[in-house]
Amino acid sequence: MKNYQKKIVFLILFELFLNIHPIQSQTSNDINTYNWFDTTVGRINLDINNGIPHTNSFRTLSTDIHLYLINKYESGKVTYENQTYYDVKLKYDIYRDILVLNPDGGSENIGINLIQNKVSSFSILDKNFIKREKKSEDIPEFTTGYYEESKIAPELVLYIKHHKDMQKTIYESSLYFTFKENNSYFIDLKGKIYAIRGKSDLVKLFPEQKKQINGFYLLNRELRNSDLDQFMKNLMKYTFNSQSISSK
Repeated sequence: MKNYQKKIVFLILFELFLNIHPIQSQTSNDINTYNWFDTTVGRINLDINNGIPHTNSFRTLSTDIHLYLINKYESGKVTYENQTYYDVKLKYDIYRDILVLNPDGGSENIGINLIQNKVSSFSILDKNFIKREKKSEDIPEFTTGYYEESKIAPELVLYIKHHKDMQKTIYESSLYFTFKENNSYFIDLKGKIYAIRGKSDLVKLFPEQKKQINGFYLLNRELRNSDLDQFMKNLMKYTFNSQSISSK
């Protein structure tokens, strides 16, 4: 029997259980339901465990955080083949744009590369990611892959494409690889994607906010240098709020 068919049967049984032992939070209900199902059918038998073994052949220095968003598995959730799995251990290889799953009960040295076209979204470290398809040839940098999604407003979404550039380094006569973060930023404005490569791109989209945008850059130079991702999130919120106020 397919896993989703099993899920229907077990969810019906669990709903009967909930009628006897109600749980207050609907969100908690959803998570408990799915976790209960996953445990009941056996996590090792779930469809999400399909994929090829994850390997990392890049020799790095101990001070390098490697090619990952974080260099260890963290608890998160992922929607895979339209089914959401909670409390799974994930690691995101941002150099190769691969989401890695640590199978339940497996050593942290074991990972499975999840099939990208079966992953629609995932969350890790309080960051939400969505898989987007390339739709416009006008923006060659906007390729199919995983993007961190920050919803600023119904008609404005910021996408961060996490990426690291690889460099080769010789240290004590041995070859090592180093990875330097080099993220890209895009916005979906009323259904159209725009690349934000710098301040001028934002001013072109919001010319009436030029003064406010320049002021934000001037007042937030330290944040821009220390955490460009957070700078861009704050900038988009500020720009949208300034536009909303000025249009009233």
